[in-house]
Amino acid sequence: MQIPPPTHELGEMQRTMECEELVHPLIDAIVSAATSSGWTVEEALMAVEEVVKDIRTNKPSA
Repeated sequence: MQIPPPTHELGEMQRTMECEELVHPLIDAIVSAATSSGWTVEEALMAVEEVVKDIRTNKPSA
């Protein structure tokens, strides 16, 4: 998986939007893979949200 470097300066709103556009398909792929395995979309999204919370608070992965 390769994500190109940002094209905007740190702090610019476009930089955040650019990152979101690049990460969005990856999250879509994770949710799609989870739903293909029998999880609901809501379960997959809740799991992603919990992982984000863990990363924000520097909790180790399970």
